[in-house]
Amino acid sequence: MKEVIVHPTPELWTELHNVPIPEPGPKEVVIKVVVAGSNVKDWLHLTALNISLNSGDDIAGIVYALGSEVTKTREYVVGDRVAAFHHMMSSHGALAEYAVAPYHTVFKIPDETSFEEAATIPLAVTTAGIIIFRRQGLPPPWSPRYSASPPSPLIVYGASGALGTFAAKPARASNIHPIIAIAGSSSSHLGPLLDKSKRDALVDYRVGAEEMKTLVKDELKGLECQHAFDAISGNGTWIPVSQMLSPSTDAGMSFLSVVSGSNKYDDEEIPGSVRVLHLCRNRTFGSMSAWHGQVTDGCRVRGE
Repeated sequence: MKEVIVHPTPELWTELHNVPIPEPGPKEVVIKVVVAGSNVKDWLHLTALNISLNSGDDIAGIVYALGSEVTKTREYVVGDRVAAFHHMMSSHGALAEYAVAPYHTVFKIPDETSFEEAATIPLAVTTAGIIIFRRQGLPPPWSPRYSASPPSPLIVYGASGALGTFAAKPARASNIHPIIAIAGSSSSHLGPLLDKSKRDALVDYRVGAEEMKTLVKDELKGLECQHAFDAISGNGTWIPVSQMLSPSTDAGMSFLSVVSGSNKYDDEEIPGSVRVLHLCRNRTFGSMSAWHGQVTDGCRVRGE
């Protein structure tokens, strides 16, 4: 089969290789790749570590072979349309005719969903899921908050991007409201994801940091917010977001999740009552930073 290796230096370039089709491990699935998704980390990690690799991780395609343990589950058969998330920084990635993925990241693609659409899901949904449900401890969609529960606000900065959007959608499925989505001009798709009857709102970040904080406070209408996600995490975006959160209360500290590992997040402007949470190292991702400990094995996508 053909496989692409991405080289980070002297300038980003790719090289095509002929290699054997991989064999699955006991808990792995080999997928004939139809579409490979692309993310910024596909080249950023290689550049940072100065290594060459088939760095694609978002896979959409057709089941080609099943590991021995996967076969026993009878959940998948050869020929199924699936998408999956490849173990980051390991061999047999998505930039090839065939790729390998851990069984617990594989999911079937509905008939009405294209391979192109499915390939956008794995990294973004896994990242958002770990951030909101594992790291921040909010209830997941399969065990949502009761309808009669008091409001539990969530601020999502960068809500119009892939990661922010995939955070807002499962948050709504978990009955987490109000969702304060902060975005810019490319936010028309957010309308159907926000429930105005539960005080979800869209705030435009382009008004400037101070006005943005005022607008968020107005939308909260006196509610205390202890959960926020900065899906951009660049150029100090986390500072005004941290200042939107409520001071520490009897219910616990406030939590701000970030996604970039290149920042220290020790700015004096961040309130002392706000705990900054980074992504964790886990079996699915394989190479994320682990800040504030406690989670060593990450979020298994289906609760494996």
